[in-house]
Amino acid sequence: MNRRIADRAWLCAFMAMSRVAAAPTADPVVEPPAAIRGADPQLLAAVRDVGARMAPILRVAKGPAIVALRADAATRAEEARARAARTLPPSIALVRGRAWADLGLGAGNDPADLATALEADLDGFTFDRDRARLLVDPSRLATAEDAAAGEGAEAEALLLATGVAPDEPVAGHYLAHQALDPKATETGPTTDAFLARAALAEGGANVAALLLLFSGVGLEREVLSGTLRPDDALGGRLVPEAMRSAGPFTRHLLEFVYLDGFVQAAALAKDGDLRRVTSEANRRRSTRDVLHLDRPPAPVATFVTPAFPSIPSLRLVDRDVLGEQGIVTLVALTTGKDNLALIAGDGWVGDAVWRFEAAGGAGDDGVTVWSSRWLTEEDAKDAFYALTRSLQARFPSESLSEPSADARVLVRADRVHRLTRNGLEVSLRVASLPFDRALEGPAKKKGAVRP
Repeated sequence: MNRRIADRAWLCAFMAMSRVAAAPTADPVVEPPAAIRGADPQLLAAVRDVGARMAPILRVAKGPAIVALRADAATRAEEARARAARTLPPSIALVRGRAWADLGLGAGNDPADLATALEADLDGFTFDRDRARLLVDPSRLATAEDAAAGEGAEAEALLLATGVAPDEPVAGHYLAHQALDPKATETGPTTDAFLARAALAEGGANVAALLLLFSGVGLEREVLSGTLRPDDALGGRLVPEAMRSAGPFTRHLLEFVYLDGFVQAAALAKDGDLRRVTSEANRRRSTRDVLHLDRPPAPVATFVTPAFPSIPSLRLVDRDVLGEQGIVTLVALTTGKDNLALIAGDGWVGDAVWRFEAAGGAGDDGVTVWSSRWLTEEDAKDAFYALTRSLQARFPSESLSEPSADARVLVRADRVHRLTRNGLEVSLRVASLPFDRALEGPAKKKGAVRP
C-alpha cells in the first residue's frame, strides 16, 4: 500500500512537471512568411530518431519514416484546409451545416470547422495535403540548445527525467498515424463514420505518444489503463488548440475524438499491441461501436429516403448520419443535461439525416428530415423525450403543442419543427413555413397543428 501511495505521489509530481515543462511557445516571426522550406538535416535526424524509438512501441521492425520539412503556421493551416476540403468538400459541408442548424447541432459552420480541426490535428505539426510529408514549425523539434533557451530549465528537467524532449511525443503521434491509421477511401463521409474513424486514429496515436514519453519511467501500465490522459501531459500538446478555442459543438465532438477515443484505444491496446486499434477501427465504423467496446459492431441500418411529390422542386443535397455521439452532443449542449444525453444516445440502432433544397432557391429555405431507429420501445421513448426537451430548451419562448402522445409541433416565424415517434422510430422534420404547408397538404389531419 505504501509503495502504491509513493508511486501515485511520484506520478502526480511528474505530471505537474510535464505540464509546466512543455507549455507551448508562440510561433516565431518569419520574415518574409515562409512556405514549405527545403531539407533541414537536424529536423530529419530528429524525426528519424523518434521513429527508431517508436518501432518497439508500434511492434514493427523498422520505425515509420516520413520526410519532415519546416513550414510556417499559414502554410500548415492551408495544407490542413486542403485535406479537410478533400475529406468533406465545401459544397457538402455547407448544406450539412444548414441541416445541423435545423436540428440544433451548432451553427452552419460546425461541420467544416470539425473537419478542419481534425485534419490540422496537433499544434506546430501537420501533414501536407497528400499526407506524404510532415510539416513542422520552425520552433519545434529544435536543437537541445534552442529548446532549452526557448522553454527554460523545466524542459531540460523533463528531458533528464524521461530522456524525451517535449516535442518528440508529438512527432511520435504523427509517426503512429503513418503506421496505424486505417486507410480512408470515402469522400464526404457521414458525421458518425468520420468521428468513429477519427476517435480510434487519434486515440491510438496518442497511446503511442504517451508510451514514448512515459515508458522510460515505468508508467506504461498507467498509459494503457487510461489513467494518464493526453490533455494532462506536455501542457496539452497532444490535443488540438481547437479543443479549447472552437465553438461548443465542435469542441464537444473534438473531446469525444481525443479524450474518449484515447480511453477506448488504450482499452483495445491494453496488452500493448496497438495494431489491434487498427483492426478494430476497420470493424467499428460507428460511434456506437467505439463507445461500446463490449458490444459487437452493429449492423448498418437502412432507411428509405423520403419523397415529396407535392414539392417537385425539392432535391436531395446531402445524406448524413449523426450516430450515438452526435445525439449525445446535441442533447447535452441544447439541454445542459449530460445524463439525459447519455440516456438518449444509448440504444441507438441507426439514423439518417436528409437535407432537401429547391433547385435555384435560397439555401436556407429547405427541408431537413432526421429519422432514428432504437433497440427497444423504451429507448425510443427516451430519445423522443430528450428531443422534446431539446426543442423546449432551444426555443423557451415558443409554444410546443402536443397533437398526440407521440407528436410535438413547434411553429416559429421561419421554421416548423415536427417531432414524432412511431414504435421504434423517432423522426424530426424541420421545414420553412411554405414547404411545411405544402408537405402537410390541404386536408388537415385530425389533431394536427397548422401554421
